Amino acid sequence: MFLKPFRVKAQTSVKTSDRKKLRADILQQYPKLSEDDVTKLIPNKEEMTLTKINTHGDDNIVLFSVAKNPIFYELFRKFYPTVYTMWQYPDMLPAFRTWPPVFEKLQKGADLMLPGVVPDKEPSPKMFGNLQKGDLVCVTLAGNKSPVALGKALLSGEDMYMSAMRGKGVSVLHIYGDALWEFGDKSQPPVIPEVLSQTESENLVEQTDTVDSANGEVSSKLKENDLPDVDNLQIVDKDDNREGAVAAGNEVEQEDTDSDDEDKDPVAEMDELLNFCFLCAIKSRVKKSDLPLLTGNFLRGYMQPFSPGKQLDLKKSSFKKFSKFLQAKVGEGYITMKQQSKGVDAITEIYKSHLGLRDLKVPEVVEEETTKPSQSEEEVFKPLTFTDVYCVNGATHDLFKDAGLCKGEALLISDVRQLVTDYIKTNNLQHEDNKKLVTLDPILAHIILKPSEGDLDRMNWEQVINRVVGKMQAGIAISAGSDPPVIKKGKLDPIKLEVSMRASSKKVTIVDNLEDYGIDVKAFSKLVQKSVACSCSVVQPEQKNKGAQVLIQGNQISFVANLLIDKYKIPRRYITGMENAPAPKQTKKR
Repeated sequence: MFLKPFRVKAQTSVKTSDRKKLRADILQQYPKLSEDDVTKLIPNKEEMTLTKINTHGDDNIVLFSVAKNPIFYELFRKFYPTVYTMWQYPDMLPAFRTWPPVFEKLQKGADLMLPGVVPDKEPSPKMFGNLQKGDLVCVTLAGNKSPVALGKALLSGEDMYMSAMRGKGVSVLHIYGDALWEFGDKSQPPVIPEVLSQTESENLVEQTDTVDSANGEVSSKLKENDLPDVDNLQIVDKDDNREGAVAAGNEVEQEDTDSDDEDKDPVAEMDELLNFCFLCAIKSRVKKSDLPLLTGNFLRGYMQPFSPGKQLDLKKSSFKKFSKFLQAKVGEGYITMKQQSKGVDAITEIYKSHLGLRDLKVPEVVEEETTKPSQSEEEVFKPLTFTDVYCVNGATHDLFKDAGLCKGEALLISDVRQLVTDYIKTNNLQHEDNKKLVTLDPILAHIILKPSEGDLDRMNWEQVINRVVGKMQAGIAISAGSDPPVIKKGKLDPIKLEVSMRASSKKVTIVDNLEDYGIDVKAFSKLVQKSVACSCSVVQPEQKNKGAQVLIQGNQISFVANLLIDKYKIPRRYITGMENAPAPKQTKKR
């Protein structure tokens, strides 16, 4: 229902009288909630809005939001909770527990199949209580009671038992990562550990390992924001995926039986290596004093040492991007992340009590290496390279999807030219009489033609390529040494240097936006302090969604600018404020 963006028709404030009526309706529909619970959800004084929306399926829905977070939506006089509400009250609905790899299939629009359900009771006709067909239920992931989806039961609990746990179990209505979730503050599911018996915990760990090994390409992969960055989250329409998507629970079960007969491909091996290095890093290397920890530093300084002699190459994995891999681990309950600024994420919490770490044995050689310094002087000065890229977006996806590219994929200008050329040749669009012209098929015409050019059916080769590039989203790929590049979409904010006056007319140099360029602000601060022999500190700005600032005693703009240009190889066009450097002292003539 919310896999594609919806259209907002109107938005108004909710009156006090309407809030009282809404509380009464919620209490009647959800008896597990108390009056105090409903009052907290629908407060009297806090800002509350009513938003009328129209979905891509042409459903007219009313959203109720508190503090800009949707808490319920109304359809046909029935109220449905959002994931934000279920995170506050995870027991308000019957829960169906499943494996983390199944989440990817649910996110693409598949129903939850009964073979993919992990029951928490002995099989019996009452294993799901008095569940009836059409009742609202939530979906959770093994190891975390926090709901990640809302759906309707497609069978009664007794019928599910009588079917030997085969077939469709839950039709998903709303899921973490869809357009309704994006309408709120895009927060991540909280970690609510399951209380399991000793025997059940051992069985759960054993089954999780089995499913992970059988699903090399989808193991622990939850999302596009990028959540992510949520920004990169790929949402696929439910109807479009019906024919191609294998039912979630059945696919996990089938792959489990066939995995022993097939050799692992390189993608599965890289996924396993990433997962192993991640688990070793958070179990034995990351300390609470290291948090918050930038995700780029986590990959280089904490995960890479557990793969000696082999580079952790995200492009050779099924995740393609480190942000997607970490979002999967957030969903599994290993870590918590927070966006410090646009495009810059940090790990804020780690959960070493997770069941997945219980039987993990960290290699002895790597454990010895953890006592060594995590970063040497030479590593601080990894030169950065900046490359202009163009990202596949909604306007150009139809042109590139046959080449296996998804939305958000970054391409060089040469790659774009080659892919457009291949598309023209594959579809025989080169004009027969004039080889310099291209015949426009419906896809090309829809992408590159202007409204006033509706009747145009051919165009010059170079003009076609230039217009396709113009429709794509521009970005910059920033890479340090052999590390995977970080893609920054849109305009990249420059590093800002400015001088400010403090108490007693003392000057300080403020450096902003270093983290956007993959620079560790703590290491940068120590380097400046050691080189200039002055006070230097890292502070968080008052403005939200801004990265950390470096404050340096005195006017040090000349030194900082030279350091960024000479050592970090940052182009001058990405640095502002150099004109505020003090003028060089002139020697007096005798």
